Amino acid sequence: MEEGDDYGTGGLMDDPEDYYPSTPPPTTQIFTMGSGKEVVLHLVGHSPTEAHHLWNGAKIISDYFEEDPARVRGKTVLELGAASGLPSLVAGILGAKKVVMTDFPDPDLVMNMQKNIDECDETTEPKGHIARTIDAAGFVWGGDPAPLLARLSEEKTSGDGDAAASSSTKEERFDVLILADLLFRHSEHGALVKTIRETMKRSRESAAYVFFTSYRPWKKDLDMGFFDVAREAGFEVEQVLEKKLEKPLFENDPGDLDVQKTVKGFVVRLTMPAQTPSPSSSSHLTQLQTNGFVVIPSILPPSQLTLLRTAAQQATALARAGKWPHVRTVGKQFPPWNPADAQSQGIWGVQHLMSPQLPGHAEFTALYFSEEILGIVKELLGNCGDEELVMELFNMLVRPERDFELRWHRDDIPAEASAEEEMERLGRPAFHAQYNLALWEDESLVVVPGSHVRARTEVERRAGPFEKELPGQLVVKLEPGDIVFYNNNILHRGVYDSTKERATLHGSVGHVAGSRLRARNVLQHGVGAWVDGVDLGQLGEVERRRAEGMRERLVRMGGESGEVGYSLEG
Repeated sequence: MEEGDDYGTGGLMDDPEDYYPSTPPPTTQIFTMGSGKEVVLHLVGHSPTEAHHLWNGAKIISDYFEEDPARVRGKTVLELGAASGLPSLVAGILGAKKVVMTDFPDPDLVMNMQKNIDECDETTEPKGHIARTIDAAGFVWGGDPAPLLARLSEEKTSGDGDAAASSSTKEERFDVLILADLLFRHSEHGALVKTIRETMKRSRESAAYVFFTSYRPWKKDLDMGFFDVAREAGFEVEQVLEKKLEKPLFENDPGDLDVQKTVKGFVVRLTMPAQTPSPSSSSHLTQLQTNGFVVIPSILPPSQLTLLRTAAQQATALARAGKWPHVRTVGKQFPPWNPADAQSQGIWGVQHLMSPQLPGHAEFTALYFSEEILGIVKELLGNCGDEELVMELFNMLVRPERDFELRWHRDDIPAEASAEEEMERLGRPAFHAQYNLALWEDESLVVVPGSHVRARTEVERRAGPFEKELPGQLVVKLEPGDIVFYNNNILHRGVYDSTKERATLHGSVGHVAGSRLRARNVLQHGVGAWVDGVDLGQLGEVERRRAEGMRERLVRMGGESGEVGYSLEG
């Protein structure tokens, strides 16, 4: 055929337009966290690896992390078969130190994961946090993990400035692994376990979270076979969740509907002896016992800090406007405070943050009963159990409208006490943990380190109540998200600057052994009027059970203590 000849075939030899089915277009879904934050997720139009679905396992494992952010906060996280990467994004939002989300090394999949990271970064404060924390990478299960582990060394090096990573990439491993709805690929179980073994840190605290649904109910035993492979490789397996959803992910699929609606969650850990507490953890109690206070930095992720700041500003505005009567008024250091003085004198504190009548109470309640707070409390109370904790106080110290100072004092020992009386009281166990958690920079607390174990010196006794300088005094400096626990009978005072924004959460948690000894300090603040109404519904199951027990013990303490009066006056 000569070029240009036309034999009248027209387009007979051309493929019809619909000969090859078109690729479905990409889709977008929105996942709403328990906090109310929306996470926008882009999904590829189609993928032979099934990455075009937002799987139920990914949603439920994200909820599971949010119920107890300590599962990922401050930790390094690797997700396998991430698809949209929802659990990785949630881990980053909750304060994970480093996250690597992976899926099959298809350029479209990796670009889509990166797109979700970028969009999440745009909607999460502070800007740039998510982008710095989360990486997207292609990875084949069972493959060489060195490129993934290298990202941990990169993070460590960048965090230390010019310092080089002190260990090789082989020594850097992940604290947490995420496997969401991957077990239906039965032939890959061995490769998945191999990757867990080669990438998870060799620590009792490390964990692989494996959440899944048996979408093909007749193959559920094959799905569960993954855990047999894991056990044979030296791992322990524990089921931590089973949740039945309202409807299955794929409607009209054959098989047992209840099985298709059920998500199961397991934790896979290395089999090894339990570890002793780390020096950094045990030193908290040592510092408190030695100095009378201990500062623990950055216990809140940026996202939670933002929520708490908003709630704090709302509560403070109500109190300043005279619409919340439970306040601390300027000019008076100890309870009771008269709300009628708020308009004329101004306020320096907002009381009863967990009262169900206060807007924002849910955020405050969730924080008070969180593992981030109570985990430290239990350590400081001698590694006690949840069943020994007692709900106490949660208030807020705010910027006064005019400069205001608190006099030097111990919370439960009057200034006129003799040295012998001081030592008698200081010799009793504290039976509680008291703290300040700063939402903005705070330099208001001034302490005399070590004064919690001795009577006042002659210089301290002769000093004026608002003495500017006492020998050895120290200003406790807190950055946003830092928390200081301090002995309430350390010699201390407060200096409140009306020009500096302040919202510092002031809380305490008791021990059952304190009972009547703690009753006066707690009940003098009037918590009994609303404690039964505290909303615990937004807490996870474990935290809710713990909180209910703590509240019950407070109510019982109140019933047994009768009229308690006030610790100090003025």
